[in-house]
Amino acid sequence: MALILPFLLAFAGGAIDLSRAYAAWLTVESATRNAAEYAATNSADAFAAATDARSIVCQEARTTPGFTPGSGTDPIENCTAPTVSVVAFTVSSTQTGGSFLNPIGTAHVRTQLVFTTLFPYPLLPSGGWTLTADATYSVVRGR
Repeated sequence: MALILPFLLAFAGGAIDLSRAYAAWLTVESATRNAAEYAATNSADAFAAATDARSIVCQEARTTPGFTPGSGTDPIENCTAPTVSVVAFTVSSTQTGGSFLNPIGTAHVRTQLVFTTLFPYPLLPSGGWTLTADATYSVVRGR
């Protein structure tokens, strides 16, 4: 038992950390996709898209390991980690399928979150892994 127990505990700890990383990755992917959809559908300009995307991602990722609330009146919506950026945002009435009354909104959102493990493991990078998610969403607005 004394020979096997350390290996069993190491495997159990690794399984727990791997499941935590997978759950955090799923949350970041989903939050990024939802932020891109919301920004493409509702935001008026690139600044509003960045604010909306950060708010959506921060609200959905507040339970993930590595989440860091921000400051101000609403620290959850103004989080500092994960980092959220809107890579591209357009509202076009000249794009194929768009019109003046129903333009096509497109948003590309990128999110990064540093995930740290519960225990340091040999042969794994120390300081954590960077989980990255990209999502692009296009929608005909006003329908």
